[in-house]
Amino acid sequence: MNIQSPEHASSSKDALPPLSRNSLSLLCDSGRISPSAWSRALDFCGFRPDGNAWLTYWRQVFLLGGVLFFLAGIICFIAWNWDDMQPFARMAFVGGIVASAGIGSVVVGPDSRPGQALLLACGVAMGPMLAVFGQTYQTGAELWELFRVWTVLLLALALVGRQAGLWFAAWLSGNVLIALWLGRNLTAPFDAFSQFFAIPEWLVAIACAILLWEWAAQRAVRKDAQSWLRSRWLPRLLFLDLAARTSCYLIEGIFHSYRWSDAWQLWLPPQLVPFFAVALAGIAWWWYRKKEPDLFMLATLLGSGTVVLLAALAEAELFFGLGVVGAFLFWGLLVTGLTAGLAKMLLHLQKAMSAEESEKPARIIHLPSFLGRACPGVSWQMLRENLQAHGEDLRDDPTPDAKEPYSPWYIKLLLALGGWLAAVLFMCFMGLLLFQTLNISSHEELTIFIVSVPVLLWGRAMLAGDKLFSRHFGFALAIAGTSGIAIALFLGLDSVIAACFVLAALLAVISVFMRNVAYTFLSSIGIVGCVGQGISNLIFTSARQGFADSVRLDIALLLPPLWWALLSLGLACFCLQEKRWRGTMRGQTADAWFFGAYTGMLVIQIWSLGLSYGLGAILDLPIFGSGGMGLGAAAGMTVLILFLTKKQSLTARVASMASIPLLFAFGWYLPGAALALLGLVMARQMGNAVMQGAVLVYFFAYMIFYYYNLAIPFSTKSTYLVASGLVLLLLALVLRVWQTKSSIEEAGRA
Repeated sequence: MNIQSPEHASSSKDALPPLSRNSLSLLCDSGRISPSAWSRALDFCGFRPDGNAWLTYWRQVFLLGGVLFFLAGIICFIAWNWDDMQPFARMAFVGGIVASAGIGSVVVGPDSRPGQALLLACGVAMGPMLAVFGQTYQTGAELWELFRVWTVLLLALALVGRQAGLWFAAWLSGNVLIALWLGRNLTAPFDAFSQFFAIPEWLVAIACAILLWEWAAQRAVRKDAQSWLRSRWLPRLLFLDLAARTSCYLIEGIFHSYRWSDAWQLWLPPQLVPFFAVALAGIAWWWYRKKEPDLFMLATLLGSGTVVLLAALAEAELFFGLGVVGAFLFWGLLVTGLTAGLAKMLLHLQKAMSAEESEKPARIIHLPSFLGRACPGVSWQMLRENLQAHGEDLRDDPTPDAKEPYSPWYIKLLLALGGWLAAVLFMCFMGLLLFQTLNISSHEELTIFIVSVPVLLWGRAMLAGDKLFSRHFGFALAIAGTSGIAIALFLGLDSVIAACFVLAALLAVISVFMRNVAYTFLSSIGIVGCVGQGISNLIFTSARQGFADSVRLDIALLLPPLWWALLSLGLACFCLQEKRWRGTMRGQTADAWFFGAYTGMLVIQIWSLGLSYGLGAILDLPIFGSGGMGLGAAAGMTVLILFLTKKQSLTARVASMASIPLLFAFGWYLPGAALALLGLVMARQMGNAVMQGAVLVYFFAYMIFYYYNLAIPFSTKSTYLVASGLVLLLLALVLRVWQTKSSIEEAGRA
C-alpha cells in the first residue's frame, strides 16, 4: 500500500502528512482510500469519539468553565463587599482561595488536568491577594511593585508546576510590570501601554524568552519524548507577539509616525530595530527551517515581512503617479501577486518539511489534547497494517479532480487576508472607474450589475487555472464581482426584503458555479446572513402595519424559529452522515457549506447582540431575525444526542435524555450558549480543533457579555457567577467518577 500525502498528489515519492483526522479526510476525498477505509481509520486512530472520549471532553469543558466562573464570581464578590469587609476578613478570604487552590492541586496531583487548573487558579489568585494586602495594610508600594512580586511568584509556580499555562500567566504579568515600571513617572501609569508598546529592549526580551524555551524544549525532548515542553502554543504565541510588535515598529518608522531620533528610549537606540529585525528573521529562518521545523513560525515570519514590504512600497508612492484609478488597479494586482508568491513559498516549504520529516525515525508520541486532536499512539505504519488486514480497497492514484492542496489553517488565513485585501482594492477601482472617470450619473445600479457580471465570470475562469497567481487573482475578482452584484441588487430593488432573499438565492447558484471551497464558505455565511436579515425586515414591515394584517405578522413571527430549526437540524444531519460526502472532492465543498453555515449563525447572533447594545442606534436595523436561534440549536443538539447515544449504556442514554429539557431552557434564555453547545458537539464529533477553539472563545465571550449586562445588583451577580462555577465543577467531578467507574467495569469484563 502506498498512501500518499494529500498535498502532493502528483508524485509517488511524496511523504505522508502528519496523521490527523483532516489528513485522513483529504486522503479519502482525493480518492486514495475508500469511504469505508476512512471510517475504519477514524475508529482505529481514535479520531471519532466514543463514550469515554465524550466523558473526557465534557469533563474538561466543565472544569475549565467552572474555574473561570468561580474566579470571576469571587472577584465580583470582593469588589462589591470591599468597603464593608474588615481588613482581616479580606485577607482571610483571598488567602483562603490561594491556599485552597494550592492544597487542592497537591492533593489531586499537579500533573493531572484538575491539578494544573487548580495550580493556575492559585497563581492567578495571588495577584488579588497582593492587592488586598497592599491596600489593607497601606504598604506604600506602587502598582508596578505589586506586579513585580506577582511575576516572581508566578515564575516560581511555573518552575514547580511544569505547565505552559503558568508560564503564559507569568509572561502576561511581566508585560504589565515592564509597562507600569516604564510609566511610573506618568500621571496615568496605564498610558505606558500605548507609549512603550515596542521599545527595543522589550523586543530583545521576547526574543530571549523564545530562545530559552526552544533550548529547554530541545534538552527535555532528548530525555523524554512526552515532555510538556513539546507544547508549541506558547512559543508560537510569543513569536507572533514579537513579529507583530517588530512589524508595527518598522511600519511606524516607514510612515514617519514619529522620528526615531526624538523617541523615548532606555539604553538601546531605536535605530537598532531594523538591524534587530534582519537578525531576527535570519536566525528564526535557520532555526525553524533546520533545527526545529515549524511551518507556523515561518508563515508568521513571511506574513510579517510581506506587510512591511507593502508599507514600504506605499510610502514610496508606488503607482501613485498613474492616478487614483490606476493606482487602485495596479495595487490590487500587486497584492494578488505578493499573495500568490507567499502561497508558493509556503507550499514549497510545506512539501519540503513534510518530506524531511518522513525520513526521520518514526516516533509514537501521545500528548493529551483538550480538543481531541492528538492521535493516541498510532502511526501511519500501524494504520496501514490494520487496513490491509481488513482488505480495504486502497488506491495509489488520486482522482482527476483532486487539485486543492492541503494546508494548515494559518496558511489559509494568510492567503484569505491577501485575497480579501485585493478584492477591496479592485472594488475601489471599479467604483472610481464607473463614477469618477466615466461620470455615470444615471442607472447606477444597472451599470454596476453589468460591470460586475463579467468580473465574476473572469474570476471563475481564473479560479480554474493551475497557477497560484491565477487562482488568487480569480478569488479576488470573484469577491469583487459578487460584492458589485450585491450592491446593484440593494440599489435596484425597492424592497430590502426581496433584495436579501434574491441575493441569498444568487449566492447559492453562484457558489455552485464557482466550484471553489473558499468562495463556497463565504457564500454560505452570506446566505445565512441574508436570510436572517430578510426575515428581520419582513417582521419589522409586518409589525409596522399593526393589527390590520395580523395574519401576515403571525406568519412572519413563525419564520425565524422555523428557519433556525431547519438550519440546525441540517447541520446536525450533515455531522452524523459525513461518510456520505466522502470519497470525492465534493466532500471539501460540503465541509465549506457546513462550516460556513454555522459561522453565519454565529455572525448573526453576534450581530444581534451588537444591535441590541449600542449599534442599533447607529445602524437602525431590525434584529428580529435571530429569534428562535437558541431553540433551533437545542433541536439540533437533541438530534445529535439521540443518534450519538444509540450504542451507549442505559445510564448514558438516560443522562443524555435528561439534559434535553435543560438544552431547550438554554435555547430560550441563553440562545448564544445553546448555539455554542451545538458547535462544540459538532466540532468534537468531526474532530475539527480550529472550530472547537473558536467556539470556546465565543462561548466564554458570550457568557462574559451576558453577566456584564445582567440587570441585577452586583452582589447577586457575583452569587450567580460563583454558583455557576460550582455547578460546573460539580458536573466535572461527577463525570470523572462516572468515567473511572466505567473504566473499572470495562476492565472487569475484559
